[in-house]
Amino acid sequence: MAALVVLATLGDHSALVRSFDRSVRDLLVPGPPGGGRRGTWHGLDVVGHVLGPQALWVPAVLALVWARRWRHLLVYVGTISVVAAVAVLAAEDTAWVRVVRHRITGSPADLALPAWPVLVVAAVTVAGVYALAPPGRIRAAAWAAAGTTVAALAATRVALGVDSAAVAVASAAVGASAAALAATLLVPEREFPVTYRRRVKAHLALDAERTARVLGAVRDQLGVEVTELTPYRLDGSAGSTPCRLRTAGGSPPYLFGKLYSTTHLRSDRWYKYARVLLYGRLEDEAPFTSVRRLVEHEDYMGRLLRDGGVQVPEPIGVVEVVPGREYLLVTELVPDAVEVLESGVPDAVVDDALRQVRRMWAAGAAHRDVKPSNVLVRGERVVLVDVSFGELRPSRWRQSVDLANMLLTLALVAGPERVLARATAFFTADELAEAMAVTGSVTVPRQLQRLIRETGRDLAAEFRGRLPERPRVSVQRWSLSRVLLAVATVGGLLLAATLVGLNLEAGGLL
Repeated sequence: MAALVVLATLGDHSALVRSFDRSVRDLLVPGPPGGGRRGTWHGLDVVGHVLGPQALWVPAVLALVWARRWRHLLVYVGTISVVAAVAVLAAEDTAWVRVVRHRITGSPADLALPAWPVLVVAAVTVAGVYALAPPGRIRAAAWAAAGTTVAALAATRVALGVDSAAVAVASAAVGASAAALAATLLVPEREFPVTYRRRVKAHLALDAERTARVLGAVRDQLGVEVTELTPYRLDGSAGSTPCRLRTAGGSPPYLFGKLYSTTHLRSDRWYKYARVLLYGRLEDEAPFTSVRRLVEHEDYMGRLLRDGGVQVPEPIGVVEVVPGREYLLVTELVPDAVEVLESGVPDAVVDDALRQVRRMWAAGAAHRDVKPSNVLVRGERVVLVDVSFGELRPSRWRQSVDLANMLLTLALVAGPERVLARATAFFTADELAEAMAVTGSVTVPRQLQRLIRETGRDLAAEFRGRLPERPRVSVQRWSLSRVLLAVATVGGLLLAATLVGLNLEAGGLL
């Protein structure tokens, strides 16, 4: 706001500024008033009024929605909305606005902002460059287009005598600076790259800088010399960046790592927030408070299951890559292992997979993400991986979900009849029926749902048809906190949309 106060008074007390204004005005409109070049500026002014600022920001919003870059969208709309909201404080004449303006500037009087359109367009175009243009030639071209647009608007208003040159330049600088500051702080390029390729946002780019940082941290903190870091089995992961580490000593030749960052922490929070709104809090689903806590939990669950006799990759340790922001969980890379569906699922594999579920029950733990990519087979032994969602002392319902998902995973290849025939050696008919009774869309991981759909069969129904009848178990958990949270969420969204609309209208963007 202080910049706007300076902007409003610019040019009144400086001979140098007045001289600059005259020189620019003479350059744009040489000769006597009413000369031929003035008609050209009038033409540009008409084109600008016909197109309006909507021609700039509406396509940008549509492009961000199409690309599903929601954070860029929120920051973009929020930035131009806040810039537009200043128009209310600067020029409106309501009691509330006068009070706010008085507290900020010391005077309730209107602020004269003759170049307000230049300020708004500068903010819109610069915010658009940061949100839409990838670095490189495309962004350079976007900067040229943005500069041309703002310069054309400013020159037109100066040539027509609406603004002085100094005020137009300062307005453009204020608007551009506000947009650049918002983009730099809220959507830094390193964490939120501008891209139009469909990708899993959980998969961080293993560029040269990050790779060198990780390799150095592994060497310093674990005493393991690693020569190479590459992505590994990305198709089965949506909550971290799995990678393979080649060791220098060659014994073992490879280790497995899961790289976590603040990106994954934010995703975890939004995921659990959405789960509360859709289903109620499904047991222990409180969000983690930091990346450190997230990776500590998975390391602990791996060691707990290992000590309980469950076959999991041997934990190696946790590496702090960037304090508070990036951590690497290092475990054994199970040698010669394939995903369970690639093993052919012989009877021995079916038996060992079901045995692991029984051992988890005995250890008082739940995996909570049993799906094909998390069930590996080495020979005839089954190894469970990715225990980041693991839970200690789960309810009977949660344990039944693990059993159901293991049955469905095995049935993709072995079929329900053979899987049930082998399962009776480990579980009672009541336990198997209960597992199928709790099965629903919310309990089955997405990868497993997709593979079941591709078979064209309802495997859960086929299991139920071979088991004692049990009433279905609902996953909905209603509580006063869930209702209040839902009301607050809907009310907050409506209020935010209303404020954004009013701000855009106040700034002439609607």
